[in-house]
Amino acid sequence: MSQLSLFSADARPLRLGDLAGLLCGPARITRFGAGDTARISLQVADPGRAAAVRAAAAPFGIPFELGERTCAGRELRTAYRRDLAGLARAWTGRDRRKNVPAGFQLDGTALRLWVLACGRADGRGGYVLPLDGTAPGTHDALIAATTRLGLPPARIVLPPCEDCRERAAADQEADPARAEDTPTTVDDADADTRADADPAPTAGLPAPPPSSPTRPSPAILLTDGTTALDLPPAPPAPAQCRSHHLALVPAVAPECPAAGPALRITGARRLQRLVELVGPAPEDVDTAEWPRHWGRTRA
Repeated sequence: MSQLSLFSADARPLRLGDLAGLLCGPARITRFGAGDTARISLQVADPGRAAAVRAAAAPFGIPFELGERTCAGRELRTAYRRDLAGLARAWTGRDRRKNVPAGFQLDGTALRLWVLACGRADGRGGYVLPLDGTAPGTHDALIAATTRLGLPPARIVLPPCEDCRERAAADQEADPARAEDTPTTVDDADADTRADADPAPTAGLPAPPPSSPTRPSPAILLTDGTTALDLPPAPPAPAQCRSHHLALVPAVAPECPAAGPALRITGARRLQRLVELVGPAPEDVDTAEWPRHWGRTRA
């Protein structure tokens, strides 16, 4: 019979700081005004998770309201509350950007909320914990926190959801002119030669407009020694949920909230450890998306 870990969920009484488990994933905490109130917002993939997150937050006295629908599912958010101000001060700096507090210790209770909000099986024997793509400064600290918990992860990048991929492909097919905006692949020597030359307009065609000083051309962006051969194809223009995504995600981040950085946990011992830490799946959550241990049980 296995012994309950001191770091497992339900091994100690709940405290409001455990809601930091939501912030380990893509959830955001926003301070209002002078910072004496704050709200938590996140997106969940299905109604079952929405109900489970709301039920898990109820013992803290923190109700979550249902927000708008997006391609990633449904938004959940709290009201601006004074009792969340301390958590917001711990997880945001002076610039109010999200960061991981110094000395943050992840345990089973917080990890369970992280899993509950956005964790999922990857279909290849591993388990994925999405990160916040808009807060890259939190990634290394969360990798260290999961490693200290006995779950050293691999860092991966999740693709956009199927709906966003199909819509982006349809938009690109419907607007072939977008391909003309993609920079031509050239090597460094050709780029230097063309930059030094005085380009003349082709006969019978108007000269191209000069580059805007506030919006540099792709060639100007290659200042770190990277050639155009090293760059990925230009991403399609934002296609859906535009008003919502632009309110939460900078233009450089993936438009689809399902895409972005994540941690992947693999290996029989690590998955067994994960299962022991987070406990059983809530009734409303699909058990196929909850951490499972595929190894042999001890006799």
